[in-house]
Amino acid sequence: MSADPPGKLVEEPKGVGKVVDKEVNLHQDGPTQSLKRNIGGLAIIGLGMSICNGWAAMSSTIVIGLAQGGTAVVLYGLIFTSAINVCLALTLGEMAAAYPSAGGQYVWSSILAGPRMKRAMSFVVGWTTIFSWITIVASVVIISAEVIFALVQTYQPLFVIQRWQVFLVYMAVNTASILCNLFALQRLPRMGTFFLCFSTIIFLAILITCVAAAPTRQSNEFVWGTYTNEIGWTSSFVVVVTGAVNPAYVFAGLDGAIHIAEDCRRPARAVPSALLSTVGMGFLTGFVMSVGLLYSIQDLDAATSSELPFLAIIVQATGSPAAGAVFMTAFLLVLLVSSNSVHQATSRLIWSFARDGGLPYSRHVGSVHPTLHVPVIPLLISWTGVTILGALYVASTTVYNSIIACCIILGNVSFAIPSVQLMLRGRKMREGRWLRLGMLGWVVNGVTVAWTAITLIMWLFPLEPDPAPADMNYSVAVLGVMAILSGLDWLVVRKSFSGPDVEDLALIEDEEPARRRSDAATMVDGVQE
Repeated sequence: MSADPPGKLVEEPKGVGKVVDKEVNLHQDGPTQSLKRNIGGLAIIGLGMSICNGWAAMSSTIVIGLAQGGTAVVLYGLIFTSAINVCLALTLGEMAAAYPSAGGQYVWSSILAGPRMKRAMSFVVGWTTIFSWITIVASVVIISAEVIFALVQTYQPLFVIQRWQVFLVYMAVNTASILCNLFALQRLPRMGTFFLCFSTIIFLAILITCVAAAPTRQSNEFVWGTYTNEIGWTSSFVVVVTGAVNPAYVFAGLDGAIHIAEDCRRPARAVPSALLSTVGMGFLTGFVMSVGLLYSIQDLDAATSSELPFLAIIVQATGSPAAGAVFMTAFLLVLLVSSNSVHQATSRLIWSFARDGGLPYSRHVGSVHPTLHVPVIPLLISWTGVTILGALYVASTTVYNSIIACCIILGNVSFAIPSVQLMLRGRKMREGRWLRLGMLGWVVNGVTVAWTAITLIMWLFPLEPDPAPADMNYSVAVLGVMAILSGLDWLVVRKSFSGPDVEDLALIEDEEPARRRSDAATMVDGVQE
């Protein structure tokens, strides 16, 4: 096996001896160290969209934007954040084309850092990305639980929802998603394609029904020019920027396709395509659905004060709780597929980080089950992290907003660090990659860093200048606990963690043609054994 990865490298080879050692480490457990590449290009686009589902994300969090800026923030904020996320997707796509790996950002950070900093930078970015994904999973599961209870309240308006009840349903969704990942997803390689079709059908059904059935429609002035401030800040800038969490949440988990790269065929081309498609479809469906819902609102105050404003708007527009129940049931199925996808991406990321020695007992955590063909322990770690965040949600209702903010903040930080490193290197990386941005790369990398700096500051603000304990923005506390946990992990693995390099990627990439030859050899009379 050649020590050099395909394509010309800017950096010098680091020695054949080290590559051999890495090869022994990567493959010492044989096939249990690699995933089965059974996801095609269209399927990974669908999986990416199941994570960044534009219309579902906007619909389920629209109340944040309406309270913090109004319809202007919802619509113009989505246009603005979509433009920002095109830059983010191009930044990530170019690096994914050069260095495809389930580890994504922490792998790139290790490769782009100098020898003295690669271990520390890779470790920090690795944990930042992992925590980002655990909060993304928690946000999707919370929304799923709230949809179920919103359906209950539709038929039982006097039913008082207790947070512990929400937690029990939350845990049921969390556990069901893990079980599906363990026993079903590897048998459903076309899940992404199915989701793409199913989500589009539900999106069109809800949109067309609400717009057509609404007895009255809001004015153009209301939809396109309403500014509201229902929080304590008097500064319009603070209100608008903090309210932009709603449209920005559309793209939470933008890097999802990256972490499924080693489940995917030809990831150097498929992953960048999935990233750009995710942004395009996320904006299109999120914007159209938001406009449709805003025109269809009959009673804004009643909608924003309900358990789930999305459901309230549908019931108001159609005048039928039954229609709301049918659409919410279909919406819940969309969310359940999304929860499966985010758990899948999170587990692949944890698995990759463990494979590179970033976690204790990495030999076991970084292995793939020989018969299930999935990383079992990383899935259980993902389940545990989501469970802990769910317990925090029970303690405070404002934790939901904090979780939403954290998943975007942490994701942006994990994008920005390798972007800074890339610019410091003069944007030199593997040549011959499928996506080459040239001078445009400086612009999109710069936008990625600037956007991260703004959100890192503004989205840690509480909802009002002098908040009561129950109204605090707990993002800082959540980030602090995460920093402590990653610090404890560093004390354990600091001597063994070296950070991945280009030679590791060469070995991973060489597995794909070898696996295709092996699969072809097992074909007997046209049926794979």
